Amino acid sequence: MVTQQRQRVPVAVGVVLALCLAVPSAWAQAPAAPGAKTREEKLAETWENLVHYIRIGRHEAAKSYGEALLASGAKPSEVYYLSAGTPGSLATLARGRGLKDMKDVTGKLLAIIEQGYRTERSDPAQIKKAIELLGGTQRAYLRGRDRLKVSGEYAVPQLLRTLEASDISNALREKIMVVLPRIGKEAVLPLSAAVVTKDPQLRQVIANTLGRIEYAHAVPSLMELYARKDLQPQTRRIVRAALVACAGGDANVLKRPIAQVCYELALKFYYRAESLVPDERSPMANVWFWDTDLGGLTFKPVPRQIFCDLYAMRMARLALKHDAKFYPAVSLWLAANLKRQVDLPTGATDPTRTPAEPTAAFYVLAAGAKYQQDILARTLSDRDWAVTVLAIESLGATSGAASLVEPVAGGAQPLVEALSSSNRVVRYWAALSLARALPRKRFPGHELVLPILAGAVRQTGKKSALVVAANDERRNALKDAARALGYDVIDEADTTKGLAAARAAGGADVAILAADPDPMLGASLIRRDPLLATLPVVVTAQTARFQALAKNDTRIRLTSPTAPAAEISQAVTDVVKASAGIPLNDEEAQKWAVRSAEAIRRLGLTRTMVYDITRCRTALIGALDDPRGEVKVAAAMALATIRGPRAQRAIAALALNSAADEKIRIEAFAALSESVRRFGNSLGDPQAQAVVDIVAKGSGEVRTAAAKILGALSLPSEMVKDLILDTPGPK
Repeated sequence: MVTQQRQRVPVAVGVVLALCLAVPSAWAQAPAAPGAKTREEKLAETWENLVHYIRIGRHEAAKSYGEALLASGAKPSEVYYLSAGTPGSLATLARGRGLKDMKDVTGKLLAIIEQGYRTERSDPAQIKKAIELLGGTQRAYLRGRDRLKVSGEYAVPQLLRTLEASDISNALREKIMVVLPRIGKEAVLPLSAAVVTKDPQLRQVIANTLGRIEYAHAVPSLMELYARKDLQPQTRRIVRAALVACAGGDANVLKRPIAQVCYELALKFYYRAESLVPDERSPMANVWFWDTDLGGLTFKPVPRQIFCDLYAMRMARLALKHDAKFYPAVSLWLAANLKRQVDLPTGATDPTRTPAEPTAAFYVLAAGAKYQQDILARTLSDRDWAVTVLAIESLGATSGAASLVEPVAGGAQPLVEALSSSNRVVRYWAALSLARALPRKRFPGHELVLPILAGAVRQTGKKSALVVAANDERRNALKDAARALGYDVIDEADTTKGLAAARAAGGADVAILAADPDPMLGASLIRRDPLLATLPVVVTAQTARFQALAKNDTRIRLTSPTAPAAEISQAVTDVVKASAGIPLNDEEAQKWAVRSAEAIRRLGLTRTMVYDITRCRTALIGALDDPRGEVKVAAAMALATIRGPRAQRAIAALALNSAADEKIRIEAFAALSESVRRFGNSLGDPQAQAVVDIVAKGSGEVRTAAAKILGALSLPSEMVKDLILDTPGPK
């Protein structure tokens, strides 16, 4: 079997040699003796042996040939052409990483191939030589054809310019017309951009080529061309045939609205249809334009991550060009623009944007609530959390309460639905936006807003896991698995008590339910709890009823009842990642705690009848013990708007705490003063006396802050007598 495989090597070597002949030698060698192998033949043989031995799993031989190739001094372009001439070789090299001692060798070779791919295939000089070869002998033609196929989209501009040349021979024209379709999918976008050419013969060639390639994403540009009134009859026939071919033989495509077709293609780009995603070997991808001032067809390289976003925007814009009332294209363009901003790698730039062009958020803010709601509905459905957050920020910044809860097409209420998102940050932004909107009447889901804000106030940046197991030994094992992943653990033997503890802690990041007590009850109670409803859950049971439960609820993972710690840990990692995204870090947690406390304070100041802010009192009182000073102050100011002795006395405890930071105590006294002015004195005698003592015997700014509220307390004379009697001066 091996012998038969080795006998087929010369065929592949011949193809590779044809590709490599045009590549200048990196080694200066004397002419080979008659019958001796040339340098190119040696490189090709080394490459073929490397690929062969990886495929059959002979790691020692593969490593030897790989190291020989690395030591040969072969240029990246040469190694690249060797790989291009061997179908499946990149996948073979990637598999080779798994062979013993081969990871380093294959990694280096793949990097060299990528370097050659980026530089060689786009080299204008090499493309020009390849086009010239088309007009030579049959052997030269084959070399040129194969080189142009490797160059792909980069060859299209020169091929079109050659076709436009007045002195081109008929023979070369025919050969180019044969080669263009062979470039395949890569030629579609540049050719689609070039259909606007004013050269009638070139239009025919472009349309005919697109029809022969038969990719559906050529349809919008062909439809635009077909709609032109100045087409010659022959050109119209060619375009019509190309349109039908690209539409899979469906002649009804001629009757479809161009705007709808453009929108459908925009959706495919937005959702990254496999046929539209650029080659992953290059960090950049090309966006194509027709620019008469720049000589016709040209392109701008953009970061590969935003390529589909930009084309989605382009197609959505084209839909609006053909039908200004095609409103879904507006929402899609806005969403794609936000997505482009999110997908742009850190430190990278988008060369298609001018420095003066507004940000994506600007357009969303200007578009209004209808389109913002549409964007939010789409991104929530897609679980595209980063874009969802940007959409909610824009929605909350511009819209009144009515528009925030107004249903969109189909009756959905995206921002209200976001309150139940599995992603913590999305829930926080939704609750914050709905709180800031100050609605005047209740709406479905209003009861979720304050529990979410209360949970955000408790945020510390630490992950927490709820563990419920009746058996002590099993519960300890589950706790160990959670702690190994960095979770703080809330554990109970009883489901109801466990849920109560999780609520008191402001929620959790994941729940782990043992087979006893009944996890079906636990999962059901979690899904019905406003604060815990979106919690990812790991259930250590695999009966038929739990398998059915997990099938219908993607936020549930199952393990065996006796699963080891490693299996539990993996299940927790998987379900949290799939459901909720990455937990907050310390800085983000502090920002959310402060934001939420400030939002609660605003609700208290406006005395809204929609939200009952007393539901946040326990969380705010707990935040007064938070080690972060900014959180303490924000919580105290929020408590100042809540009626009742519990809130006021908690603020006083912070202000009177001599161990606390002086600046925090001053802010707490300010909050206490506000609370007393609003609701009267609810302090107990010990706290009131402590305030008097600070005014009488204290010093500095804390004493001044305490003095400001003394009059508002309206204390009886026996409590303030010492303050008067101890005053310096005449008695």
